[in-house]
Amino acid sequence: MTGHAPLTGYALSAMVHCNTLFLQRIITMSCCVSIREEQPAATMRRRRNLAMILDNLMSRARTSIAKRRQYNRLIAEIDSFSSRDLADMRADRSEMLYQVHKQIYG
Repeated sequence: MTGHAPLTGYALSAMVHCNTLFLQRIITMSCCVSIREEQPAATMRRRRNLAMILDNLMSRARTSIAKRRQYNRLIAEIDSFSSRDLADMRADRSEMLYQVHKQIYG
């Protein structure tokens, strides 16, 4: 029994291979991979969701600002009419303001 030969590179790799197969039977490789990949994937999903939320918020803000500008422009035009102009058009200022608000904001 004194004639033990040192492990060669092939024997060492064979032992590592056997240990890997043993571990795979206890903990499947897919679980190991999913545990390692879960954190970056979750982080990416959170970043993507945050980006979508910010994009939606900015889009709604731009739409709201555009509607407000159009509303203010129409209000200024209605306010520029004199009472005589409104009488000539047979229009009521308050009704016009109501219709403008209804048209812009729904």
